[in-house]
Amino acid sequence: MAKAEPRYKIPSSKYFATTLIPEIHTSIKNKVCGMVSSQTSMSFTSDAWSDPSVGVALLSLTAHWITVDFQRKQAILAASPLEESHTGDYLGGMLIQILGEYNIEKSAVHVLLRDSGANMIKAARVADIDSIGCFAHTLQLVINDGIMSQRAVKDILAISRSIVGKFRHSILAQQRLSDLQESLGAPNKKLVQDVQTRWNATLAMLRSLVEQKQVLGAYGTEHELPNLNANQWTLISNIIDTLAPFEEATKEVSDSQTSISVVLPMLSMLRRLLDRQHTMSEGIQMMRKDMLTSLNKHFAYTKDNRKIVLATLLDPRFKNLVFEDAELAANAKEWLKEECIIIVSTERSKERVVEPPSKKPRVEMDQGPSTSRLWDLFSDVVNETAQQTDFSTLSNVDDTVDAMIGLYLSSAVLSRTENPYVWWNDNKSRFPYLATLARTYLSAPASSVPSEQIFSGAGQIFSDRRGSLKAKTGEMLVLLKYNLPQFSFNY
Repeated sequence: MAKAEPRYKIPSSKYFATTLIPEIHTSIKNKVCGMVSSQTSMSFTSDAWSDPSVGVALLSLTAHWITVDFQRKQAILAASPLEESHTGDYLGGMLIQILGEYNIEKSAVHVLLRDSGANMIKAARVADIDSIGCFAHTLQLVINDGIMSQRAVKDILAISRSIVGKFRHSILAQQRLSDLQESLGAPNKKLVQDVQTRWNATLAMLRSLVEQKQVLGAYGTEHELPNLNANQWTLISNIIDTLAPFEEATKEVSDSQTSISVVLPMLSMLRRLLDRQHTMSEGIQMMRKDMLTSLNKHFAYTKDNRKIVLATLLDPRFKNLVFEDAELAANAKEWLKEECIIIVSTERSKERVVEPPSKKPRVEMDQGPSTSRLWDLFSDVVNETAQQTDFSTLSNVDDTVDAMIGLYLSSAVLSRTENPYVWWNDNKSRFPYLATLARTYLSAPASSVPSEQIFSGAGQIFSDRRGSLKAKTGEMLVLLKYNLPQFSFNY
């Protein structure tokens, strides 16, 4: 710039830190505040994170809502620095403070997704917010119960870690492995080191070993290497086969567009997969049995959770097809009726709802070829297309609600691969009161991952190379990083 335009003075880092960033942050925060404070119902995700190496701890809060045209939206409300011990009382007070900063009424809070930590559970209770445990975190507990229950599985994992460690700590071993991969035509990849607190990393490690099985055998004939026998290699394949659907489920629920409505269908499919009879070793059969027991134990609450059940019922891909007993299906329909009556009673005096005569009933669409092991067990039930009903002709509130729910449940189920939000936008005038409930109940994500993902960016911002970065400035940078690309802001 000194050569191009000598008169231009480049702003100092102090200008960005003390003037420009705070101005942009204030503008964005005001914009987000205007959006979320006008919502009548939202769901939230939250998590706590700390990095002792840089001396910072943060509490995140992300808002999720569905617009009137059924667009799913989310915004990061906070990545607030934590300055006290992370007790439930302190975190609960922080949640109340953040909601207050954005003028969010308690009545607008549908549910909070959080991890299973005792402090987060208490924080939600202190803040008087209904909360649900993260589906992905709970699956981690189920898998740990299965893996840690079998000595043969633990032995295999120990040997596998020793093999990977051999190449991770020796440059010569890595080079020889690469040479053997080239000569044998195997993929030129490094072996994956697992992280014992993350089961999907363990799965990735086992897959990398199977992929390089021939190469490892050749290396073992030349150098000393921990040995896996034929039975153990078979066991590894069976472990991969057992855990693959859980990986698929974890990836799907970690997507920010995935609603909590998938939880019950996924649990139903996972139970069926674990309960299937296989010609596997006794150890793997026991592992699967222990995982099934753990799955039932950790997710026993779901069938009684009104928010999960109604979200499933209001998802046009599932409706009442995944309820495993008649009592749950009856309860779900009764709960939906109760919620709907409240809306009908309020809205009926304002306007009469007439079914548009030109609207065609929804027809079932072809599922198409499936490549999903998890969802292969799920098959749509073909229902006869229901005739349209003019709800304005029904004078009794109960009759109106029953007719609308009956029409919705009897219409064809949407293909699982289609977008339920698009379906609701197309049919919101056909099922007006149910559409209002769908905006509320489908707003809840299936996991707290949207809040956890903030911390990957926070880890880059709060680094030991930025020792003078203040916590408040860091929070502003985190919010800018995630909110600025999502919305149009004028500042």
